[in-house]
Amino acid sequence: METTLRGVGVSHGVAIGEVRHMGTAVLEPPAKQIPAEDAEREQGRARKAVEAVAADLMARGNLAGGEAQAVLEAQAMMAQDPELMADVERRITVGSTAERAVYDAFAAYRALLAGAGEYLAGRVADLDDVRNRIVARLLGVPMPGVPDSDEPYVLIARDLAPADTALLDPTLVLGFVTEEGGPTSHSAILARALGVPAVVALPGAGEIPEGTVVAVDGSTGEIFVNPDAEKKDRLAAEAAERTAALAPATGPGATSDGHKVPLLANIGGPADVPAAVEAGAEGVGLFRTEFLFLDDSKNAPTEEKQVSAYRQVLEAFPEGRVVVRV
Repeated sequence: METTLRGVGVSHGVAIGEVRHMGTAVLEPPAKQIPAEDAEREQGRARKAVEAVAADLMARGNLAGGEAQAVLEAQAMMAQDPELMADVERRITVGSTAERAVYDAFAAYRALLAGAGEYLAGRVADLDDVRNRIVARLLGVPMPGVPDSDEPYVLIARDLAPADTALLDPTLVLGFVTEEGGPTSHSAILARALGVPAVVALPGAGEIPEGTVVAVDGSTGEIFVNPDAEKKDRLAAEAAERTAALAPATGPGATSDGHKVPLLANIGGPADVPAAVEAGAEGVGLFRTEFLFLDDSKNAPTEEKQVSAYRQVLEAFPEGRVVVRV
């Protein structure tokens, strides 16, 4: 019997396939006291785990490239945050194990982000992923992650971390659905960059049984569980119509009654410009220049590098508006 669920569509398109669930998240470590003489050893374990996770995130970023690389490098910087590490070491000093200290220190930062408004709350999934990776390494258990499958599928998760989203294979992951998240979360941004249909903020999505056939409409936010053949055909036809309608679109943008609405791109650097131009962007609504500072976490970019990046973006839109975040 067909059932319709509704979340928030964040990446257009339609995906039809069997459900696969994300790997189980790391369990909460037990709260147990350690002798004072073990504190230095536990602090060393925590530092090594943090550095290993940061290095893994940087490597994943290098593999993914583009905007995903900047997002993963930002996560690596989260892991290495000196105030966070100081809090971890303080907790170990008063008797926590390394894994429990990491879990509790990240929980404190998580609460701050969650209460800081929609945009920063959207970074909670990034922080949770960093925590889970460090704790998993300390406990010696497998990292939570994307399931292995030889057949294409629709991925369902509580939330998707950038480290997983960035390396999704669009030939296998037809689309994804998350119980949490929002349109400004990094998973939503990267889904759009990958061209993968996605729906977020759908409570109860995790209860859909593994192997169930679903149709995901990333435009409307609707999920059809066990759709019949007629529904599948109709959704596929509607998706094709939307794509055809968008393909020939060119600027300048305007409403049907002639009110001008410029189409402006959100970019992280010069590498994003060709796709923006191809999509018909008339300028840049936000040039996220902080990404220039993530290539090297210890040194700011040189003046020459910054001049070159700004020039490439400005020259691409000689008559357009370019808004720069400084």
